[in-house]
Amino acid sequence: MKVKDMKNTGEIKIPILNNEYKVIVVFGDNKVVSKCLKRHKFKDTDFEYGTDRAVTVFEEETHPVIALPRKPKTPEEIGNLSHEAVHAVKYLFDFIGEKSIDEVFAHSVGAIVREALS
Repeated sequence: MKVKDMKNTGEIKIPILNNEYKVIVVFGDNKVVSKCLKRHKFKDTDFEYGTDRAVTVFEEETHPVIALPRKPKTPEEIGNLSHEAVHAVKYLFDFIGEKSIDEVFAHSVGAIVREALS
């Protein structure tokens, strides 16, 4: 069950494994992403895409944030989202000490991509 707040914040919060762990997907420019990071208690909230087309940001004790300039439409943009979803899930699995990168990992990545695109 995702929580969308696209109108006010540009964010989608996607639970992974249970409601305790989430991945946040945000669409927008540097300013929108910086506000998202601040809202979610990141220490470093200065954000710039630079040459990146998408990026995953995480700090200890935060939910990972996947930032994209816009909702993916092209195969390349969907590929970028999928790539970043792997980083986000790996961060969560490392955080909880899960060593198995198997079916649950794959379903978690799929959930992020599916919910971000819907």
